[in-house]
Amino acid sequence: MEPTGPAPTLVVDRPPGEVSAGPPHIEPVRPVGGGSPAPGGPVVRASARASGGFAIAEGDRWLLGSLLAGAGLVHLVMAPSHMAESAVEGVGFFAAGWLQLALAVSVVCRPARAVLQGAVVADMAFAAVWAASRTAGLPVGDHAGHAEAVTFVDATTVALELAAVAVAALLLARRRPGLPSGGPLALAAPLVVVALTTAVVASPGARDHAAGAHGDHPAGHAHGDEAAAGDDKGLSLLRNGHQHDTGVVAIDARTQAALDEQLDVTRRLAEEFPTIADAEAAGYRRAGPFAPGLGTHYIAAGISTTDTGLLDAEALRRPTLIYDGLDPGSPLSGFMYLVASDTEPEGFAGPNDHWHYHEAVCIVARADGGVDTPFGADLPGVTSAMCDEVGGAFIENTGYMVHVWTVPGYETEAGTFTEINPRVTCPDGTYYMVPIEDIAYRESACRSA
Repeated sequence: MEPTGPAPTLVVDRPPGEVSAGPPHIEPVRPVGGGSPAPGGPVVRASARASGGFAIAEGDRWLLGSLLAGAGLVHLVMAPSHMAESAVEGVGFFAAGWLQLALAVSVVCRPARAVLQGAVVADMAFAAVWAASRTAGLPVGDHAGHAEAVTFVDATTVALELAAVAVAALLLARRRPGLPSGGPLALAAPLVVVALTTAVVASPGARDHAAGAHGDHPAGHAHGDEAAAGDDKGLSLLRNGHQHDTGVVAIDARTQAALDEQLDVTRRLAEEFPTIADAEAAGYRRAGPFAPGLGTHYIAAGISTTDTGLLDAEALRRPTLIYDGLDPGSPLSGFMYLVASDTEPEGFAGPNDHWHYHEAVCIVARADGGVDTPFGADLPGVTSAMCDEVGGAFIENTGYMVHVWTVPGYETEAGTFTEINPRVTCPDGTYYMVPIEDIAYRESACRSA
């Protein structure tokens, strides 16, 4: 029997004014339960979702949406870590994350040509910013000019972004990536993206990504312990004074409790003097130049020292402050305690606080209350007469001092009391210094400064 009624009509949506470059990808509607396409009915539509005159197959929508959402989720998860290092970076991560999630929802629910174009522009821009941050360093923020190292977290995120750009570009060119348009297989690629994103967020590198990669610096740029794993960028060349012992040994619970009580004082100080601006407002002034592994030391008038070698409550509250940089916003990275003693002091509880001293140091006072060290420290041949010529005070032996690295983001596997902290790098992420005899009155001892 011949079917009656009007002939079926095939509707294929196209953007207004668009001229077809070839036959559209069409999947006829089939009856529930399978079988051949219905021979009758007034309308048969393509299976790709169309909105605003633009059709995208289901599998393509989910693929592009998952790539955008994966990158966006990583940005949001990493944002608090970057915010702690630099407000500019933190805001940028939040903005990127929310924009990518919004684009992902739009692609899945209401695909349109403008949405795909936005995804291409946004993710290309984010990838370009990442490339700049890993080569010359970003031009703004607390870590401006500091090139970060490439880590698993950021490299995978950029890979997701570039994949999203490629898929969106293919769809804009009316070329499908070749995935199934529907059914379980259409979800296979998005599930792979979900698994990869989960691996990134759960990876050890994501737990302190900004500090591991910043350096800057605690902060994405990766410094320090990561740099030491391969090309150490000059880390092994750093030395600091005369030191007898190094390393960390296990201590009993009672000693650990006593040590924790002492170190808690430094953690409270980290909240009081988080930046150089805070230290200067409290009367602290710079003592010597910034140096990789050592930071910039800030001292206050009347700083406490002891002759007994014991750190009492007052001495613990009055350390030299160490900052990672020279700008007012540079973050606190650690502390230094000084004891006027000819023998290594007892100092902190336990055997792991390794004290050092310097010889032949010439201190020249500045008008702002700080001091410079034009001949560095421990430089052979420096004499009292040389120091007199520059109007300085010559110190044959500084007494014993120790660094304490308890500030979040600056803890290091080398130990709380290590003399060289690999997380404190030059602006270019290296540890290369000018020769000590050439430091003079420089504010930074970095070769790249």
